[in-house]
Amino acid sequence: MAYGSMRQMRSYAQKVFAKDARLAQLTDGRSNPTLPLSAVLSTWQWGLLRQTPSTERIGDLLKDRRWRARLGLQPEQGGSPDRAAQILDGLSTEEWQQMMLEDFFLARRAGLLTDDGLYGKRCAVVDLNELFNSETIHCPQCQVREKTVQDEKGEKRIVQEYYHQVVALTWVSGPISLVIGWEVLAPGEGELTAALRLLERLLPRLGKSLDLVLGDGLYCCRPFFKTVCGAGLDGLAISSGQTEMDEEIDLLRKTDAPRVVLGIDVAVWEMESEAWSRDLKRKLRVIHCERRYAAPSWKHERKQLRVVASVPVTILPAGPGWEVGRSRWRIENGTFNVLTRDYSLTHNYHHSVAAIVALLAMRSFACFLTQAYWSHATARSQNAPSRFVQWFQQVVIEDWVRYLDGALLQPDQPSG
Repeated sequence: MAYGSMRQMRSYAQKVFAKDARLAQLTDGRSNPTLPLSAVLSTWQWGLLRQTPSTERIGDLLKDRRWRARLGLQPEQGGSPDRAAQILDGLSTEEWQQMMLEDFFLARRAGLLTDDGLYGKRCAVVDLNELFNSETIHCPQCQVREKTVQDEKGEKRIVQEYYHQVVALTWVSGPISLVIGWEVLAPGEGELTAALRLLERLLPRLGKSLDLVLGDGLYCCRPFFKTVCGAGLDGLAISSGQTEMDEEIDLLRKTDAPRVVLGIDVAVWEMESEAWSRDLKRKLRVIHCERRYAAPSWKHERKQLRVVASVPVTILPAGPGWEVGRSRWRIENGTFNVLTRDYSLTHNYHHSVAAIVALLAMRSFACFLTQAYWSHATARSQNAPSRFVQWFQQVVIEDWVRYLDGALLQPDQPSG
């Protein structure tokens, strides 16, 4: 097709990212394997790209003779869903994290991640995801909570639910997003602890590629700004109203009249706070906004928000603070939650942390690659589907079948 195909998409991934070759270079925990690691990880990567809802169904590809022909696998080399799952357990989380960083830098070098962030700032968002929950414990790193369930007779009982949570740092500048890194929460650990660990690991390596890190109310705290500003970047958080600056800004609201932003009917108060200046070596700006216009109830639009930022006034004027704060919610409710739903497989064979990091790394790259290739393949096509969903159905879902059917005639590559 003039606007893309699965064969061309695999070629695109190889040309820009050398993805299959890099997957094959990961450290394999097996001794003298007959089933090549490259074949297993390529199966996972391309199965996840098609948004296959079950890890078992992805593993079934290893039994499909057409896909095996694409991989160059011989019958005696084996391959099954269980074996594909077990192999993920033996891989290194550190190597997956390194691969995600490499994907980010390769995407930047290829011009796929643009600098169209807030006020010219290259932005990333840090936030929490929850995934892979069940009523059975699967690994020592499972978190646990109680929940109430109702049986067929209508009787309620309390059961324990086991789950995993992860914090992600996601590039959100420009039209295409990319998760730069994941951090899995340990049992009993909070979001902020894992997030700071993630930022301390990534920000020193991202310093020249990133300007601004955004967070929600949880991140309106001294450790977040100390970590971000200490890396030479700016931080911005939507305050939950429980910070050391609250008394100062509330006094300002009582004594000073607000400035009303023309065009959007929002009242704004602004101040510089010295509350954390000793640790941060700088003052933080606090912008309090109140909506004066009426909003439909179905939008659930907040009436107030408070933005705390290290960004100077020359870059982020107080007036646009309302739009900046609301953009954080649009990012979370749009880009981030869509990605979260996509990562949440309806069935995961178990909760191994190594496997979870592997699945998240490949799933997030699959989301990014799909958007990048869609933009590339349709850029010069006059008859491409107008909607992404239509393009995805025709190229990723339907052409996949044609791609497999043609495999027996011309395999893509030899085994190894």
